[in-house]
Amino acid sequence: MSINYEKSLGKRLANFNSKYYKPPVNTASRGQCVWYTQGRAYEKKGIKIGARGNAKDVYQSCKKSGFQVSKYPKPNSIACFNGGTYGHVKYVEHVIANTVYFTEANLNADNKISADDGVLKKMSLESWMKQSNLQGHVVVKKEQLITFEVVKKNGKLGLYKSSSIERKNKVKTIKAKTVKVVAGSGKVKDDRELVKVLYANCYYWAIRKTISKKQQLRREG
Repeated sequence: MSINYEKSLGKRLANFNSKYYKPPVNTASRGQCVWYTQGRAYEKKGIKIGARGNAKDVYQSCKKSGFQVSKYPKPNSIACFNGGTYGHVKYVEHVIANTVYFTEANLNADNKISADDGVLKKMSLESWMKQSNLQGHVVVKKEQLITFEVVKKNGKLGLYKSSSIERKNKVKTIKAKTVKVVAGSGKVKDDRELVKVLYANCYYWAIRKTISKKQQLRREG
């Protein structure tokens, strides 16, 4: 549905009664800024960010898990701030010319739903970029996915929380016949080709193949 952002200023865009803001879809603490941006990303783009903890940790957490990040605000991105004890996050609804339209929650730090939570606001791009403690923006983007066959003999595939393929970053080992790989995510690191994988609505990294050794994943067809 198309939104007239200028005419919608001062109005709440989010539907807090929808599934996107309730468990099991959204298990972050209700009323807080992380909870809001998680729900808004899923409500608008169908993307489960999966960040947990304090707002000041969202940027690095999402970057490590494979999300695209940007210095400048983009439509449907999460602005991350690391100031204070907990930091803050805002949802960038739209950017046009020199204007940034955004929503947020828990600005008054009351940890409950307030009248201004989810309400559309705007700021000039110049003022936006001058905000204190702005780390950057996590881009909420639906990736193009390609099905790959797991070709290891035991059918098991290790999933890692970042492209640093170390034991401490390993999240889980799954057994599956196929997995969904983000198109264009391949990168060569050391002697391995790595890819970003979508599994159970969360993004991970996996080894597609080790150079000179047997591949773990093969594109179907």
